[in-house]
This record gives sequence, C-alpha cells and structure tokens, in this order.
Amino acid sequence: MIQKTMRPLKEAKYIRVFFIQANKNIGKLTKIVEIAHEYFEKKEPLLIKVPHQEAIEYVDLLLWRYPIESFIPHAVKDTSCDDLIVITSSGQNPNNARTIFNLTSDPIEDEIFIRIYEFEGTSLPNKKKNDHYNIYKEKGYTVTLI
Repeated sequence: MIQKTMRPLKEAKYIRVFFIQANKNIGKLTKIVEIAHEYFEKKEPLLIKVPHQEAIEYVDLLLWRYPIESFIPHAVKDTSCDDLIVITSSGQNPNNARTIFNLTSDPIEDEIFIRIYEFEGTSLPNKKKNDHYNIYKEKGYTVTLI
C-alpha cells in the first residue's frame, strides 16, 4: 500500500485508469519511456511502481538509455524527494505524485492517485472477476483502453 501523504479523493469518478495496449515487449518499453518523458516535460511528478529490485534496475537503466539522443532524469527513492520521475518497489510515494505507472501484479487501491497507468495484459474485461479491470470498474474509476 502506498503511504498516504496526500488527501485521498472524495469521489472515485475523478480517478482515471489507462490500460495501455502493447503486445510486444518493445512496445511496453517504448510506452514507459514515452509516459515518463511526457510527465517530465509537463513538470508533473510520476511514480513508477515496480515489483522488486531487479525491475527497479531494469527501468532505471531503461530511462537512462532511452531515448537514444538523451535520457530522462529520474531517481530511485523510497524517501521524500523533489524528483519528478521516481521508481520504487516500496509502498511509499516519495515525490507526492498524483499519477502512478503500475508495473506490478497488484492493482493500485490508494485513492491518492488521480491517474493510473497499467499495461493491459491480464486486465481485459473478459478475464476473471478479481482482475485489475474489474477492481477499478467496481470502485467507480473511469477506465480507458489506449
């Protein structure tokens, strides 16, 4: 669970979940870089939540190496910081982001985030009842496939 340093939203209808359709690994990597770059350019904090240390190292290296002509400044942190793009595997929200890119197998249940990005994967509407898609829909979140 993400540490709540911000007030949760009162109404779930303000929370938007974006399921990203990417069939191949290269498509997923490209989307991670694109979204991180977008939030860095907008100067809006983005939290990238990963499942474990190996994933932290992978995403960290990805953001340092791509795009090829530059890199995306970011940090790997679990403590309070001012960095716009932060990668973590903990339950902390070090940069007080309102947007999270969830790369874990667990849905985001904290209502401090107004935007949640996930890869479509097993979260299709026709999958089992407890998948991410259904969990988010049941909470009243606006779910969009992109």
